[in-house]
Amino acid sequence: MASPQPSSPIPARGKLILGALAFGGLTMLGIAALIRWRPPLELGSIIARITPVFAIALLALLALDFTLGGLRYRLLLDGRVFSRVSLWHCMRANWANMLLGAITPAQTGGGAAQLYVLCRRGARLSEAILASILTFVATLLFLALGGLAALAFVPREALSRGVLVALVITVAVITALAGLLISAVAAQRGTVRLLRRSLSAVSRRGTRVRRWAAAGRRLLSREVERLASGIRAVASRGKVTLVRVCAATALLFLNKYLMGYVLAAALQGPVDLSFMGLQLLQHIVLYFSPTPGASGIAEASTGLLMNRVLLAEVTVLWVVGWRLLTTFVGTILGAFVLLVEARRHVQYVRADEKGAAA
Repeated sequence: MASPQPSSPIPARGKLILGALAFGGLTMLGIAALIRWRPPLELGSIIARITPVFAIALLALLALDFTLGGLRYRLLLDGRVFSRVSLWHCMRANWANMLLGAITPAQTGGGAAQLYVLCRRGARLSEAILASILTFVATLLFLALGGLAALAFVPREALSRGVLVALVITVAVITALAGLLISAVAAQRGTVRLLRRSLSAVSRRGTRVRRWAAAGRRLLSREVERLASGIRAVASRGKVTLVRVCAATALLFLNKYLMGYVLAAALQGPVDLSFMGLQLLQHIVLYFSPTPGASGIAEASTGLLMNRVLLAEVTVLWVVGWRLLTTFVGTILGAFVLLVEARRHVQYVRADEKGAAA
């Protein structure tokens, strides 16, 4: 039986415009502040340093980034553990995630867009939710273990005392959150009971909260058995798959840091390998940033964390190139994906209405 067509996650046009303006405005504000702090050289002389070899390497790493971003979901949605969704559509779901994550506060809209595309391309809602949860847990595990390794091996002189203390606290919180989520997935019945109690408790609050709670209860009652079945499927025949998902997650993020490293080497020449460790620590900060797409904070954190390994005159161009590779290109592709999916969703609804009227 085909999974039901979920309602479109695309916010109202006004919210989209407001989110895009916030994303663009905070990004420009951050770049402007960075320009005043670490003035660049003439752009032409810096861009001239990017040879065709570096350009080809960056494009190859970008293609690998997109492939790994989809592969994490494809490993679970392979027709054996869960329903089958092609690698291409998993990549498209990842781009949709990047778009709405970039224009919603704390990147909260990305998950809904991802579920929407995956469900429209063959996954059950419960399977898409579990795939997202499991990849999120894999991400937290990588950030926790990678953060501990980076804090251990990055030279102390590369970080100020205040920044170091803040990062240690953040890594500790991420480690605890990863453990909590793993426990929640393992204790499925207890987690469901806790969710039901939480939804009942918030139902007594404001009108908007009651609507969200009611929607959550409907979703929980409809999908709880499927979620439990999905967890059993992973436990019985997906253990190796989980290891592969964790490995793909590690490769995905290491590839992002490698892109930043290659870009820095193209702009300024030799770069210390600690640069990749600093990128990992910066990623921890950006992953939980409250601004749309980490705008503003991405630029500010570069000035704070990279000022001892990036030359002042290339910092601004590195930030622009790095954000282009890791955020802007995927966001643009995500816009095309959601436009296509929304158009097909409207056609589906209209065809359904005509069939009911006939």
